[in-house]
Amino acid sequence: MSALAGKALTVLGAIDAETMGVTLPHEHLLIDFAVMFREPAAASDKALAHEPVSLANLGWVRQNFNANLDNLRLLDEQTALDEIMLFRRAGGQTVVDPTNVSLARDPLALTRLSRMTGLHIVMGAGYYVAAAHPADMDRRSEESIVAEIVREVTLGVGDTGVRAGLIGEIGNSWPWTDNEKKVVRAAVEAQRQTGAPLMMHPGRDERAPMQIAELIDKHGGDLRRTVMCHIDRTIADERHLDDLAATGMWLEYDLFGLENSYYPYNPDFDMPNDGGRMAQILRLIARGRQGQILMSHDIAYKSSLTKYGGYGYHHLLVNVVPRLRRKGVDDAGLRQLLVDNPRRAFTFV
Repeated sequence: MSALAGKALTVLGAIDAETMGVTLPHEHLLIDFAVMFREPAAASDKALAHEPVSLANLGWVRQNFNANLDNLRLLDEQTALDEIMLFRRAGGQTVVDPTNVSLARDPLALTRLSRMTGLHIVMGAGYYVAAAHPADMDRRSEESIVAEIVREVTLGVGDTGVRAGLIGEIGNSWPWTDNEKKVVRAAVEAQRQTGAPLMMHPGRDERAPMQIAELIDKHGGDLRRTVMCHIDRTIADERHLDDLAATGMWLEYDLFGLENSYYPYNPDFDMPNDGGRMAQILRLIARGRQGQILMSHDIAYKSSLTKYGGYGYHHLLVNVVPRLRRKGVDDAGLRQLLVDNPRRAFTFV
């Protein structure tokens, strides 16, 4: 695998990491996220749960984004093309799509989108949370999962020939399940064998990211080449954040554009808005952690797309970056956040 050292691996093949440019490190272009669907209990809400997303129900859908089945499915290739082109036209060059086999990953569609847009697209491998695992996951050996991930990185997914350039996003719940731990261990070994970057989706508890970091470290994984997703919906306490930063992991603030504080997956956690995300990022920068920060939107819902009233994949570039600049982040700092950090995070070693 030494041939990939210093390169990023896209759905169209390896590229020199220096050509990645402005990069979104965590977006879903096509995804079936129905595993997260939770039908409401009340009869009148059940009707809303099964309606298509529209202007008439958008307010309810934004507040209850996992309670509307249509909202959880990004299945239309033309819509994906139209929406991601907004990022391209705003100056974007690379998209990391960590949709894995659990979430209806579509390697051939990603290659078509890459060719049509001119964007570099990096695809994920591995398994999402236990609720999305295959029925036989209890019987699957750690070694078989390692072999599957390694094959997807080295040869391609199934018979498509399209290779994964990322191990992730590897899903973890809270409480943490044995099968999820098994998948993490397999992902770590696959990273050791391939030199690929690794991405973790933590359970929704402030202790979860550090527990995952400790397991990765115990099994010889490279924490400095591991992305911890969803910091903004997981950690509010500064002490927990500082402890995690001290491991050297990438700290990914990837829910930009999700502006409502109610978080249905964990109603006791108040979700920060973009202002809150920027405040946390500026604090990390002040503490010397600018070289560990990644920013994205994690778009996986129709309500996040401009076609359905959302901010779109270009939101960071057209709305957030000007605000960061006003808050004192200079051109060099913005380049580090948008170009240099993702390049280092997604380059093979």
